[in-house]
Amino acid sequence: MATIIKCADCTSATVDESASEKGWTAYECNNRSSNYHKSLLNVTPNGERQSFISWRGCGDGRAKE
Repeated sequence: MATIIKCADCTSATVDESASEKGWTAYECNNRSSNYHKSLLNVTPNGERQSFISWRGCGDGRAKE
């Protein structure tokens, strides 16, 4: 079983400049192996923008060192 790494601590979580707006930075998953690939990680299922990444993470992530 893979260790779950929170998305906020994953090397695949990067800034998405095209989705970011003034006063809000969008973060997306760039791990092709993840089921979150290309998902915005600081948007709730209801579409509300958050200032931090709150997604739980997946077994395909790698921790930042």
